[in-house]
Amino acid sequence: MPGNPPKRPHAEVMDELRRQLGGIVNVIPKSKPVIYLDYPMHGNIGDLLIHAGTDRFFADYNYDVIGRFSIHEFCLCHRPGKPLVYFKDSVRRLDALVRTGATIVFHGGGNLGDIYPDYQMFRELVIARYPDTPTVILPQSIHFGEPANRAAVAKAFAAHSRLFIFARDRESLDFARTDCGCDAMLMPDMAHALWGSLPRHDGNDKRLLNIRRRDPEAVAGLADGAATFDWDEVISPLDLFLLRLLRKTQSIDAPIRHIVPNHVAWGWYRDYLLRRSIKLVAGYGRVDTDRLHGMILGALLDMPIVCQDNSYGKISRYYRDWFSSSDRIVCGVRSKVPSVEPAQQVPASAMGALSEYGI
Repeated sequence: MPGNPPKRPHAEVMDELRRQLGGIVNVIPKSKPVIYLDYPMHGNIGDLLIHAGTDRFFADYNYDVIGRFSIHEFCLCHRPGKPLVYFKDSVRRLDALVRTGATIVFHGGGNLGDIYPDYQMFRELVIARYPDTPTVILPQSIHFGEPANRAAVAKAFAAHSRLFIFARDRESLDFARTDCGCDAMLMPDMAHALWGSLPRHDGNDKRLLNIRRRDPEAVAGLADGAATFDWDEVISPLDLFLLRLLRKTQSIDAPIRHIVPNHVAWGWYRDYLLRRSIKLVAGYGRVDTDRLHGMILGALLDMPIVCQDNSYGKISRYYRDWFSSSDRIVCGVRSKVPSVEPAQQVPASAMGALSEYGI
């Protein structure tokens, strides 16, 4: 990759990335309570690493987090005759928390755009409902397959008077500043807050783990010669049952939440899934991956890594902006340039057009 800086010790790079997360305190004041929204409830280990890193960040910087909620606590999705995502009556609990003067903080990751419309619509619903409440989106990689969707979301975001967006790469930063007109800043992924808390690679094992996507961001038409692994292999049928049960418990507002808060019950299970995943990856000596958090988890474990790209360049962009100076990580070149299957497109009327939700 042309223009890369000189390589330097990986630990120096990781120390610096964790320190850079401290810049978030200049945007999210510690003097006000925080409402953390859209934490993940699924088996994508990358999102779970982001979630765990965000919890660590809030603890390290002594934030008063007065509410932690997934999309399922306040919204229903994919119901016949209803919008794709819409608020439940339980959103009044969120209304009450917002009235305390809290800052709304959205989970980071890679679901800002039109690849994963449920989460994007939830984000838009909240932003439109609280147009004058300080609102921050933690570091995101932003991508749209359809220009009309990009324009519609930019219009929705631009209508908010106090929205701040942290971006994981320069292209995402450009969308936030230029398209949306929002205040924005480049910031590494929240999982970097976990640096120093995971076991370090001992250098003796040389076995290679090939982590390859099997989702809408996978590169189509590429046949890797080696056996591959993806996060879904960590999730057993029992795990799927428990994941669905926990989501259902939230979506029906089960009274048990008054005894054990939903985020606490989920946090226990999240940490269990992460321990299993970390043990699996740490059992190898090297990682070759087209998953961003395959790369980041390998980096947190101090492993040698070769990163490949996903369907829209997210991994190479992250490598360029944050990892290119690490002596543990190189950006690989695919053996061929494959055709890229476009993401499932969502009509522009469903992205940013909040009138259909009665707002």
